[in-house]
Amino acid sequence: MKKPLADKESISFIELLRIFSGGWKFLVLGVILGGAAGLAISALSQPIYEAVAVYTFSIDFARTGLLTDIEEDQVMEVAGDILKSSAVLENTIRTAGENGIQLSSTETGSVLLAERRFNQWLLKIHWKEPSVAAKLSNIWAEAARSALKNSEIAALKADSLQRHILSLETCLQNSTSGLPAQPLCQVSNHKDLLAEIQNSGQDLQEWRSQANGYFPGLNYTWSQEAQIPSAPIQHSRGGFTLAGGLAGLFAAAMLSLLVERKPS
Repeated sequence: MKKPLADKESISFIELLRIFSGGWKFLVLGVILGGAAGLAISALSQPIYEAVAVYTFSIDFARTGLLTDIEEDQVMEVAGDILKSSAVLENTIRTAGENGIQLSSTETGSVLLAERRFNQWLLKIHWKEPSVAAKLSNIWAEAARSALKNSEIAALKADSLQRHILSLETCLQNSTSGLPAQPLCQVSNHKDLLAEIQNSGQDLQEWRSQANGYFPGLNYTWSQEAQIPSAPIQHSRGGFTLAGGLAGLFAAAMLSLLVERKPS
């Protein structure tokens, strides 16, 4: 004789399919009711607006030579890291506060969103007031421009120092080769060359640190200022509806299972 579901410790996958297929109308009703509840919640919640400022990047291949796709991708990711750096976000929060926009560091993950799109980085702001969203996005873009400029200057100085060190090392090799050399590269200036290489190396490390990985051949443009959005974003409504539908489906499935397992 077939053992009742109520007496079983577990249910096979086939039995679950049988239970759910028999009560499919109940499951559909659960999805509809859950989705409607999620839609109602989204309608009652405060709308969120999205403002976007855009930075466009390009690589000066005349300066860098050809790069692989991986190298180009790394250059773009480093640029994004600068835009999202803690220093830039802190400057954004401080400037926003000076303009009457209260934003805490714990909110940045949900309010300030950086998204890469090919050779562009989009600085998105999600806020309940459209004018504030646009203003905050441009404040972030301004802080990012300052950080990019400082990193670019440091990267160019580091690159120049690297070339200087290479020339000094070549000079040092010539001074020990026994071949005719320029006055600076003679053996009598050996100690001076070593000292200059050491000092330049220390300066190089400092400038590289300030460059934050910025690539010397990278160019950037603040190509689009954020405009005041005319309508709220819609994906929040879809998210609420989907979550409600799934919750309704799960509740209906559990209820079907409980009814089936209930002893007669």
